[in-house]
Amino acid sequence: MIRAVEPRDVAAVLELVASVLGEFGLEFGKGSPTDEELHALPASYAARGGAFWVACDDADRVLGTCGLFPLAAGTFELRKMYLDADARGLGLGKALLATAIDWARQHGGTRIVLDTVEQMTRAIAFYEAHGFVRDDAQVRGARCSRGYVRLLEPNLIDL
Repeated sequence: MIRAVEPRDVAAVLELVASVLGEFGLEFGKGSPTDEELHALPASYAARGGAFWVACDDADRVLGTCGLFPLAAGTFELRKMYLDADARGLGLGKALLATAIDWARQHGGTRIVLDTVEQMTRAIAFYEAHGFVRDDAQVRGARCSRGYVRLLEPNLIDL
């Protein structure tokens, strides 16, 4: 199930993000100021025109995260798209991305950008398979080394 993040989810979101970063030798809170915004979810995104979602299992355990944050008119940054290691390959990433794309379109989005690290090869393959094109001008985080952009065509059916 994909749903909007709630304050009660913050501890689980922080744990998941830190865990996934750790898989790649990265530390939560270092190299990305956007890590700290997770402590104040959902307000840290919603108050500035963005949104954040979680993917949960039947017991409402957080298995995945994904946020959109406005950068400029029509441009949203995809942030914190992470999945628990045991939940990868189940379609949750696809469902989170579809939710984000639909939301972006409904809020005037014409493109979604993101940055990531070279080591996240499965994530990179996922983004490329879902219409993102490499554009290193989108790299914003100090720990990131690759950028991507995806144009949102209004009538294109996704995923």
